[in-house]
Amino acid sequence: MATRTENTVTINQPLEKVHQAFTNQEYWAYIAQNLSPEPGEVNSFTATDGGADVVLFEVLPLDVLPEAVRAMISQALKVKRTITVGALSDGTAHLDYNADVKGTPVDFKGTIGVAGDDATTTLAYNNEVSVNIPFMGPAIEPKVADALGELFANEGALTEKWISENL
Repeated sequence: MATRTENTVTINQPLEKVHQAFTNQEYWAYIAQNLSPEPGEVNSFTATDGGADVVLFEVLPLDVLPEAVRAMISQALKVKRTITVGALSDGTAHLDYNADVKGTPVDFKGTIGVAGDDATTTLAYNNEVSVNIPFMGPAIEPKVADALGELFANEGALTEKWISENL
């Protein structure tokens, strides 16, 4: 059984610039390097018709994880996150993401609706978190979901910063 959550992140940058960042390989390299205290990397980046397909290898150190998760693992988590960025159309865009946490029974995925105007952009996350541990999983999933919400807020702040410095 998976836990479903919703998060909203507001970026104080125009929609066009946010989408331009999402379709830029340097932006994703910046996110991979700065989202976590331990730098990650862009494994692949492919521009598509108005969008992009991105694969990130990220590292989540123990101290950013919920305490319930830290009790069960002994090292930083290696995450493979795949993101599909759709084209910008009629003032909106759509992203899908899927993350596999290597060597653990944890994964998460979701969709991100992107909408905005000339001043701000709103990212509406619909997430699904699965922790496949008998009896314990349903108790841990909401904690992982809360940590994801913080991660997405941090990513939004980094996006705002990258756009102000690069676009």
